[in-house]
Amino acid sequence: MKIKGIVTAMVTPLLENGIDEKATRKLVNKLIDSGIHGLFILGTNGEFYALSEEEKLALVRIVVDETAGRVPVFAGSGGVSTDAVIKLTNKFTELGVDAVSIITPYLIKVSDQELIQHYQTIAANTDLPIILYNIPANTKISISESVFKELVKVPQIIGIKDSSGEIENIQMYLDVNDREDFSVLVGSDSLILSALKKGADGAVAATSNILTKTDLGIYQAYLENNLEKAELLQESINAFRGVLKLATVPSVLKYSLGLLGIPVGAPKSPVRVVSPELDAEIRNILEQYKGIEGIEKLS
Repeated sequence: MKIKGIVTAMVTPLLENGIDEKATRKLVNKLIDSGIHGLFILGTNGEFYALSEEEKLALVRIVVDETAGRVPVFAGSGGVSTDAVIKLTNKFTELGVDAVSIITPYLIKVSDQELIQHYQTIAANTDLPIILYNIPANTKISISESVFKELVKVPQIIGIKDSSGEIENIQMYLDVNDREDFSVLVGSDSLILSALKKGADGAVAATSNILTKTDLGIYQAYLENNLEKAELLQESINAFRGVLKLATVPSVLKYSLGLLGIPVGAPKSPVRVVSPELDAEIRNILEQYKGIEGIEKLS
């Protein structure tokens, strides 16, 4: 499997008692109808850290069913314990996801050799393709060059999502990788175009929950060698990225989807809903994207 293009780091629609099936199906179709190349569920923006196993399995069932093979579905099965990751990954296999994303362990500072062994053991005891997930600001662990050199040798590991925010990291992974079937994906939306220019295969973008056509436009303009257009589109997402930083992830994304007519519920506590003071600012920012995103009106 070769992953290319713009993949949405999808938020998780929630009710007070679990997954909001209706909103999930609506969001899946909104993204696919807009042309997205894949769905990345149960990542950081999908609140994987706050969901029960029952909720994770319910979300996977719904997304796989609604997607119906139209685009690939990648699901986060990462955790601290190797055994727990194996068990959850095997359950996801039964539900029909296309690949799993496995974040580095967190809370504990594992050594490079322990990190290599973690991923090798998971691969040896599961069947799904694996995407490495590097987000050192959150986990305090980074997939270093020496670790990556070993992991890229594992055929079952087919890609890496790098959310370090460092373009040098993307370059290092590209330089080390010698496999045509391995994908290097940027997970920092501010670096989509920069990563593509370096040779990255695509992006896993949180902003594409809202700015789907804008993010897709960056990728398409790059493919067409229209770098001026790509640069303008890349710069245009900065306004929305700025408002995302005014509250804890993923509250602004969820609030914005509600304004677009897809109410996806509140984030899991302790993350709070967007304060009323931010409503006008978010609305004003979304107004800037009405044309390209086809937004008719805000709720």
